[in-house]
Amino acid sequence: MEQEENVENRPECSICFTSYDNIFKTPKVLHCSHTFCLECVARLVASLPPENQHDKIMCPFCRQPTEIPQQGVPGLQTSKEMLSNLPPHLQHEETVWIEGTKLCYKQEPQSNTNQSNTCVCVDIGLTKKEEPPVPTPRTGLYRFCCGCSDWKRLLLIAFMVVILFCILLWPVQCILKTGNLRCTSESTPTKMPFSSVLVTQGLWAGH
Repeated sequence: MEQEENVENRPECSICFTSYDNIFKTPKVLHCSHTFCLECVARLVASLPPENQHDKIMCPFCRQPTEIPQQGVPGLQTSKEMLSNLPPHLQHEETVWIEGTKLCYKQEPQSNTNQSNTCVCVDIGLTKKEEPPVPTPRTGLYRFCCGCSDWKRLLLIAFMVVILFCILLWPVQCILKTGNLRCTSESTPTKMPFSSVLVTQGLWAGH
């Protein structure tokens, strides 16, 4: 219980919210006096373009620049105040160096063992695991068109193209045939001569 309480009471990094230690989470102070763990600062540097990774780093809080030492991020100043707030066995800073995109340090073997020193590394690169593609919900038109087999889909597309072509061609055909958009020509009634009208009226009057 005492160890758990000590872990909860330790100061933590403002970026990853992980308690500081004396290895990869060593508290590093930027020129603006903001403190972050070694791993987070190393990841910030790794996110810079390759030509700027040996120049300066901007503080994620105040954007003030901090020059990066020749030995890299591990060469930044360590917050002795933060280390003094850690448990006694974590107040001695371990030697950490950069190998490519990894932070490494030598882990000494435990006492009463014949094991040799082992190198422990943490990847600080920006490589991400490939995520599986998210399936598209098959609803509406997608389910109607893409749920069929290939030959049915092609047949359906061809049928829709023919219908669309006929719809567009029909008005053109009517204009060429009748001179307007009406495809049926209206028959105009024939006019009878005026004399024929009088004769016809007279015949009807005689009856």
